[in-house]
Formats: sequence, C-alpha cells, structure tokens
Amino acid sequence: MKDRRWGVTFVCLGFGLVVALAGCSTQPRRLGQCALAGAVVGGAAGTAAGVGIAYLFTNHGHPGTDKLAPAMAGTGAFGAIVGGLIGHEICDPLVTPPPPPPSPVAAAAPVPAPPPPPAPVQHEKLVLRGVHFDFNKAKIRPGDAAILDEAAEVLKGHQEVTVDVDGYCDAIGSEEYNLKLSQRRADAVANYLEHKGIPESRLVPRGFGKTNFVASNDTDEGRAQNRRVELNPVQ
Repeated sequence: MKDRRWGVTFVCLGFGLVVALAGCSTQPRRLGQCALAGAVVGGAAGTAAGVGIAYLFTNHGHPGTDKLAPAMAGTGAFGAIVGGLIGHEICDPLVTPPPPPPSPVAAAAPVPAPPPPPAPVQHEKLVLRGVHFDFNKAKIRPGDAAILDEAAEVLKGHQEVTVDVDGYCDAIGSEEYNLKLSQRRADAVANYLEHKGIPESRLVPRGFGKTNFVASNDTDEGRAQNRRVELNPVQ
C-alpha cells in the first residue's frame, strides 16, 4: 500500500507541476510533435528514475514487483507529463491569433470642384472725338486742338490702349490724290498726339481716301463732315 502511495504521489506532483508550468506559459501553443517527443523522453527518464527510487527505499536485495511497478509508473507518468510540457513549451508551434477586425475605411473626401475661371477683363470702351479739316488741307485747325488735347488725356489714363488714327476725304478729286491726302491728315493727328505725350507705338495712322462717307457729298456741309480723322481705340 505504501509503495502505491509513492506512485500516486509522483503522479500528483507531476500534475501539479504541469498546472504550474502551464500557468507560467506566456504564449498559447498547439500540441504537436515536440510535446510527444518530450513525453516519450520524459517518461523514459522518469521510469528509470522510478527504478532507482525503488532500489533506494528497499532495505534488502532487489525490490519486488509490488514495489517496483508503482514507482516506475509514478515516476514514468511524472517524467512523461513534465517532458511533454517542456517539449511543448520549447518548440511546438504558437497559436496564431486571429487578425484584428479591419478598421473602418474612412470615406474618401469629395474632390473639391475646380475654381471657376477668372472673368474676362472688361475694358472700358473709349469714345474719342475726331476732328475735321478744311478743303484740301491736312493742318490741325485751332478750334480742333482742344478736342485732341482731351483725347491725349484720356489715352494717358489708359496705357494699354492702342488707337487707329483713320483719315478720310470727301468725294472731290482723284482716288490717288485723296488717298495721299487722307494719310497726311492721319499723320498730322498722330504727330499732334505724340507731342502731347502719347507714344508713337500706340498710334496707327491710316489713310482711306474718299471712302466710308458719313454724309452726302452733294452739299458743302456734307463734304465738310467727310473730311475728317477718326480715333478708334483698339481694345
């Protein structure tokens, strides 16, 4: 009976050690070949230790089967449990934890609409009064100088504006002569504006001869209106 208690004691010690070691385990593992190999090696070592213990506690001769079997069973079970647990903790594969649930994908921020294109630049429409000329003349009349002075001041306030200086004649005379006369009239007005501070690059004098009539050529008054230079801002 006493020898059986030895075997039970070793088994209980082994179970208690297993529980203690399992409680100290830091990572869960799957049972595998390492635990099996450890149990075999530990069981063999425990059985051998049981034989030694049986001889140690026998006062005379060889221990009998009634003493030897419980000791071998208890220490063998003890060794198998301990060896299996040690092998399991050493090299059995870890239990892979399940992946964390995917984090909710934040809704993509809507792409902002492109800014509206800039509004086109609105240039102020300039209206410049023209001047008239005496018959067969290309000289600025004293009474018209004030009109051109006013035009020069307006153009100084609009540095980006270029002006077509267009000269015309009445219907009297030949085509060739009136074309040259209308060009001299345009040049006279352009030169006057240059003297008033308007750059030459902003003035484009052009002669159109006896074309683009604005009044009838049957009267003196109508022909006087046709002998003119118009200032047309190019915006």
